Amino acid sequence: MCGRFGLFADLEDLADHFDFRAEPLQASYLPRWNIPPTSPVLTVLGNGHARAAGMMRWGLMPSQTRNDRSTPRLLFNARAETIDRRTIFRNAFAARRCLVPANGFYEWPAGTERTKTPQWISQQDGHPVAFAGIWYAAQSHEEAPGSCVIITTAANSLVAPIHNRMPVILPPEQFDAWLSRHTEPAELLALLGSRDWPDMSVREVSTAANRVANDGPHLIDADEPTGSTQRLFP
Repeated sequence: MCGRFGLFADLEDLADHFDFRAEPLQASYLPRWNIPPTSPVLTVLGNGHARAAGMMRWGLMPSQTRNDRSTPRLLFNARAETIDRRTIFRNAFAARRCLVPANGFYEWPAGTERTKTPQWISQQDGHPVAFAGIWYAAQSHEEAPGSCVIITTAANSLVAPIHNRMPVILPPEQFDAWLSRHTEPAELLALLGSRDWPDMSVREVSTAANRVANDGPHLIDADEPTGSTQRLFP
């Protein structure tokens, strides 16, 4: 699964890499090292022949999932294997796909975030990657600007010793195909398969990341004491 990630790259660098205008996001983009579900996250959409970026809530509102009895209260991941068939996902998969930039993501052995040491999975060079996602329009002005869900797939050989799922990571050459309204469903599904990433690495980091209230660059420093934290929330 993907339950926590970080995005702290410079906004101008992200705009260059993902081909969107940075100016509209100057006031809303905030570098974060510990992003949990329900947070606003940077989301890149296809917009005709251009791309546009904005901040969306990560996870569906309860009002968006009330007609799906199999859905938990908060839904922030979608399985690649069933995304084209499950009622709550299939329309968004067909028409509303997005990229969710990230510098890396956390995973915990044995599926716990309370006592285990978090593992930070990222590019070896520190550059951001793109998670495959789908998005939903806001249902009211109170819910603006909309919600997104990150797609997961079977873990590759790097992540499998830690967890059996991981976010789908798309290489730059597949961005256009994923965002295009004209890509065939079979091609889209093929993009979501598990693959190895030889240029990615995993390492133990500070247990301060276990608390969602903590944020800051020290979270991905393996030598950082647990008690040394920057509190993002009270």
